[in-house]
Amino acid sequence: MNRHFPTNDVIERAPRNSSDSSVLRVGIVLQSFQEAPIRPGRPLHPRLIGLGAVLLVAVLVTDATYANTLLFQWENFSIWLLTGGLVLAVLGGVTLVLDILSRRVAHIEWVKFTGLAVAAMLSLLNAFVHSRDAYTAVVPQGIVLSASVATLLVFIGWWGWNVGTPSSSH
Repeated sequence: MNRHFPTNDVIERAPRNSSDSSVLRVGIVLQSFQEAPIRPGRPLHPRLIGLGAVLLVAVLVTDATYANTLLFQWENFSIWLLTGGLVLAVLGGVTLVLDILSRRVAHIEWVKFTGLAVAAMLSLLNAFVHSRDAYTAVVPQGIVLSASVATLLVFIGWWGWNVGTPSSSH
């Protein structure tokens, strides 16, 4: 079971009306969300930032595929990946603020934060470029912006997606 959700596992034999007596019935009762404590030393924002970064790096792949094949659906994939990455960037920023307020993060690592903010702004600009029609939506500005964002995110991701230094109180 997932270690973050305490459970009361119940395993019992299936009712007698079943023709097969070897069938087991498993019932899992999750405790209420309030009873599952949030560990104070574990920030929430890295998961959202990492997932958003994956989407934004994937834009480079779909842009390159579009530039090579000229199948318009790849440009549509690119804008959807950009939109999803930007939504997750906003949610990552909101959870970073929540992590700071709940003291899961002691202080911000400004180099990573600035790099991720620049990547988000370039991705927003890239979304505007991708809103153009046909070939000019990707080539040449869109692919250059996608490559810049991907390079920046891979470089930052090498050191992890945690923008804040975790607090020492566990």
